[in-house]
Amino acid sequence: MVLFGAFDQALTPGVPDDGETDRLRALLARLLALPGFVRVTDKAAVGDALAELGVTPDVRHATPSTLLNAHRATDDADFYYLCNGKHAETVKPAVAAIDHDVTLRGTRGRGATVPYLLDAWTGRAVRLARYTQDGDDVTLRVRLQPGETTIVALGRPGLFGDRYGNRPHAVVSDADDVLFTGRGLTVRAGAAGPRTTRLSDGSTVTTTLPSVPDPITPATWELEVEDWYPGSDATRTERVRRDLTLDTLAPWSKIPELADSAGVGRYRTEVTLPDDWTASHGAVLELGQVSDTVRVTVNGTSVPAVDRLHPVVDVGPCLRGGHNSIEIEVATPLINRLRVAQPSVFGTAARQDYGLVGPVRLVPYAQAVVS
Repeated sequence: MVLFGAFDQALTPGVPDDGETDRLRALLARLLALPGFVRVTDKAAVGDALAELGVTPDVRHATPSTLLNAHRATDDADFYYLCNGKHAETVKPAVAAIDHDVTLRGTRGRGATVPYLLDAWTGRAVRLARYTQDGDDVTLRVRLQPGETTIVALGRPGLFGDRYGNRPHAVVSDADDVLFTGRGLTVRAGAAGPRTTRLSDGSTVTTTLPSVPDPITPATWELEVEDWYPGSDATRTERVRRDLTLDTLAPWSKIPELADSAGVGRYRTEVTLPDDWTASHGAVLELGQVSDTVRVTVNGTSVPAVDRLHPVVDVGPCLRGGHNSIEIEVATPLINRLRVAQPSVFGTAARQDYGLVGPVRLVPYAQAVVS
C-alpha cells in the first residue's frame, strides 16, 4: 500500500515550462485513481489515511506526547531508539517529562521475544522485568525527562548473555519498580509493606518489604578544586588546588573563592545509615542540578555512569550500615576562567553557573525477590 500526500493544487517547483503544471496534475489524477493511493489535504489526517490503507505504526503511545522514535531491525533484534524531544522548534506542546506506556512491534517473527534495555551511558544491556506481550507487540512503561533518551531491543531470550531470558516476568505490580537482579526477579519500593505482583505465567505473588530509612540530605561538603589556568604556551595548563568547606551547595560563580574558576571539583561527604541496614536495602543518589560531566564514588567504589539529563544513580550495592563516604567529581566548562584570562576573546561572555548545585539526596529503598 502507498500513501500519496497531495494538497489542493499541484504546482511544479520553480518556474515551470509551458504545460508542465497541467502534465503534473494529470499524473496526480492517474495516481490517485489507482488502488492504494489516498489523498490528504492536511497533515493531521495522515495517520487516519494510513490506517485506512492498513498501515499501522511500529510504535504506539498510550498518551500523546513528545516521544520520538527510530526503529532499526537486524537479524538478531529490533532496536528502538526513544527520545523525549521535538523534531522542530515550532512543534507544540512544549517538551515535558513523560511517563506512559509505549507499545513496540517486533518484526523478527522467530520464536520467543523479550525486551532489553540498552544503557548508552554504561554499555549495559539488561532484560526488562515488567511488561505485557500480545503476539509480536511488547508494551512497557517509558519515563524520560526532556531531551533524555533510551534504547530498547526486542530479541531472543539470552541475546545479551542474561540468565533470565526464559523466566517469567512481571505483568502488573504495585511495587515502585520490578527488575532482574543477581538474585532473580525483584520488587523494589521506597516504603515498607506488602507488594503484589502478577507474573506472565498467570500466578500472583505477594512480597513483603522491610522498613525503609528516610531520605538523607548531606549537611556539609568538603570541596577540593583543581583550578585550571592557561599555561605559558598552547600545550600547557597550570593547576592550582583550592580546598573549601560548604554548608550549602551553590554554583561556583556564587562562591567568592571560585567565581571565575574552572576545572575539576571533588565534593566529599559522609552519611550514616542504620546499623540494621541489610542486603534488602539500597538507595539511589539524586544529584539535582550538576554541570558539567560527573562521576560518583561510594566507599571507594565507582558507580555506573551518570546521565546528565537525569542525574540519578543507583548506589545500593556500594552502601553498608553505619558510616558511608560519597565523592562526586564534577568537570566544569572552561568559560569562566577564559573570560578573565583572555578577555580580548572571551570577555563578553557572561559568567556561567556550574558545579554541583543539588539538592543532593540519598533516597533509600527496600527490595525483595519475588518467590
